[in-house]
Amino acid sequence: MQNHPQLLRRPLPPKLPKLPLRKKKVHTEICVTENENVESVPKQSKPTLYEGLIKSRKKHESEASAMHGEGFKTVAATRYETITAMTNLAVVNCQIYGRNALNLKGFFIMNCPDLTPLAFQLIYLNLSFNDISSFPTEVFCLKHLQILILRNNPIKVIPSEIQQLKFLRVFNIAFNLITTLPPGLFSLLHLEELDISYNSIAFIPNEIQKLRSLKKLNVDGNDLTAFPPGILKLNLKKILFENNFTHPSLWKENSLNSPQRLTHLTSLFFLKNNLHKYYDAIPVKIQTLLNCTARCEWCHGPRFDGYRVIQSCNIFGVTHLPVMFHVCSSSCYRKVKEK
Repeated sequence: MQNHPQLLRRPLPPKLPKLPLRKKKVHTEICVTENENVESVPKQSKPTLYEGLIKSRKKHESEASAMHGEGFKTVAATRYETITAMTNLAVVNCQIYGRNALNLKGFFIMNCPDLTPLAFQLIYLNLSFNDISSFPTEVFCLKHLQILILRNNPIKVIPSEIQQLKFLRVFNIAFNLITTLPPGLFSLLHLEELDISYNSIAFIPNEIQKLRSLKKLNVDGNDLTAFPPGILKLNLKKILFENNFTHPSLWKENSLNSPQRLTHLTSLFFLKNNLHKYYDAIPVKIQTLLNCTARCEWCHGPRFDGYRVIQSCNIFGVTHLPVMFHVCSSSCYRKVKEK
């Protein structure tokens, strides 16, 4: 054995370079068969249940954050388009099926849709609980409209053109921002119910006496101190005027008067006694003063400024209805107080 050392020592195989763990697994799983010289696809290791849950959770979180970033704009646009489409669809349905009522209550629309297709068939229109800031002039084309409901909107002005709705019987504009009533409103001869409650109305014109068909008047929640004498000419069955400044304890303060001017007293005496017949020429300045007259709401004669006096009336099923008269002189003032 000492003579043949080569038989005992075998040469060592050459050392192969070490591969990374991942490449090693792929390398060992590649096999080439003798019959088919095809290399198989390397097998990937299956993730564990815990790794799958983590990956799926991260995926959902990333998708959720992406949807949150762009979803708000999409939803807002879709909602606006949906509301517009629904209002237009309601108008089309009325037109197709010949309906005479249109209810757009609580749609939160800012503008009234085009109503010209319904000009000759609509008699009922409800636009309450919306965001309409100006009076919807689109309703003026409705020739036979009888009921108009506009409550709970931020409308500030009623245009005098409302007199175009000649057949209007019920008008509700409660819970708005109205401060004055236009003259055209008192030309609605068929108006039976008027609801102007919870606005900021401080004065009702005496022209309300023209509404001879009016049966119900609701003025709750305004800034009224009294009613005009023209209201006594109506045939109301019900009147509501709570939450105003109409309590009897406020009447004295609401009807305070200042002394009449001397020019007003002399002008009144001049007109009541027809003294202008005794003068051939009257200066222009005096003529201008004599022409600036109003009507006494008691004796119906000429009035220059005059006095204010509140009379308590038990009428229309209520007690202590305050009616304010603007009278010409102290004599008319005493007559109102005595009655």
